[in-house]
Amino acid sequence: MRQSDISLLRVEIESDFSDLERVVSEIKEAVKEIGSSIPTYRDKAALGALLHSFYNGIENVLKRLAEEVDQSVPVGEGWHRSLLRRMEGEVEGRRPSILRKQTVGMLEPYLGFRHFFRHSYTFEIDWQKLKPLVENIELALREFRTDLEDFLSKLLQGQGETFGYSLENGR
Repeated sequence: MRQSDISLLRVEIESDFSDLERVVSEIKEAVKEIGSSIPTYRDKAALGALLHSFYNGIENVLKRLAEEVDQSVPVGEGWHRSLLRRMEGEVEGRRPSILRKQTVGMLEPYLGFRHFFRHSYTFEIDWQKLKPLVENIELALREFRTDLEDFLSKLLQGQGETFGYSLENGR
């Protein structure tokens, strides 16, 4: 992978982060409006839609990395979970791990909620299950961003050469 490709990838991911930060901001605003009252059906539906968008954004970044760096995206019924878990591990001969185990652990509940949201009626949303996701979303995004910045920095610094790709030869 050439340095210019890595720089372009970084720009594309930054655009995704802008969108993710907007989603997080909307969630924080909604929670502020709810205050200490019990969320209404509409509140939970709105927060559910925003959490769904949040994980979609995370997954878009991960898919882009899988396509550009790994040169393959998992397929099959469990591809969403496989994609997330793949990012935790080093791909021998290609790249170091992208996400820490801790970050994957933080993102798994958002993946699970996204699956639930896609296959359920919004009136089935349980506030006690939704609330921790809402409360931890800033931390999850911060940890995700930190891991990606560390990974991209390693690529730009040429540390990828030890994993079988080089900035000089464009692999």
